[in-house]
Amino acid sequence: MSRQDHQVAGVIVQEARPSPSLRTVVRGYRERTAEAGGPGFIIPLPGRPAQFLEIYLDAPLLVSLDGGAFSPAAEAVVVGPSSRHRARLFVTGRVATFHIEFEPTGFHRLFGISMPQLVDIATPSDSLGSRVIDDLVSAVRLAPDFAARARAADDWLAHRLARSRPAEAVDNIARLIRRTMGAPSVALLAQRLEISPRQLQRRFNEQVGLPLKLYARTVRFDAVLRAREKRPDISWTELAHCYGYFDQAHLLRDAHSFTGMAPTAFEQESLTMSDPS
Repeated sequence: MSRQDHQVAGVIVQEARPSPSLRTVVRGYRERTAEAGGPGFIIPLPGRPAQFLEIYLDAPLLVSLDGGAFSPAAEAVVVGPSSRHRARLFVTGRVATFHIEFEPTGFHRLFGISMPQLVDIATPSDSLGSRVIDDLVSAVRLAPDFAARARAADDWLAHRLARSRPAEAVDNIARLIRRTMGAPSVALLAQRLEISPRQLQRRFNEQVGLPLKLYARTVRFDAVLRAREKRPDISWTELAHCYGYFDQAHLLRDAHSFTGMAPTAFEQESLTMSDPS
């Protein structure tokens, strides 16, 4: 595994890539630690393609769904891809999380769970009826530091992958969309695979969670937000052109779909506050 550590806005981020044999199912491991002084702050979460297992090493974050009251998350949660802005996180005090991000079909391949049931929600890992996920969480928690946690997760997942189904066409298509931010023709893909467009859509939805075209849109919009975070001086018009939108109005439509507001307003929603209620 390769490893990288850095610090962003007071948050210490440690990252490691999975072993080569796991890279069709796991995107990487990440641990964030921080001490949020003062009253704390809110992080709004947009619709996004990521699917991951998040393990809280200290107290869980507070979460609000659909504008409701904030309440503690479970100690370990599975988060599926999201099609809209549902959740806000309230961050205060010490934060320490270990995060395993999966490739688009990785969680389905490893655990055999139908992905539509995980869309737009964060599910306590112990509520999915899978003891093997609990075993993975335990293996991570028993390790003393990030390097050991990443190795423990990598070893556990490699053993699990050896008993999982091999990669197939849908896996490759989903990873290609994630890498290229493209939206391929469903009809053309189905023709190449010698299946019907309906079969392709059904299999993609089962293994990824979102319909193929919607998933591709979340991938592109997520890339725009990440680029803006790295370079806030870049205008939304420039980003629209860089990421293949017809024009800024096209980007604004996706922003409303995935955040419920204009992109600038979504940026400004992160605010400091003393009372999360």
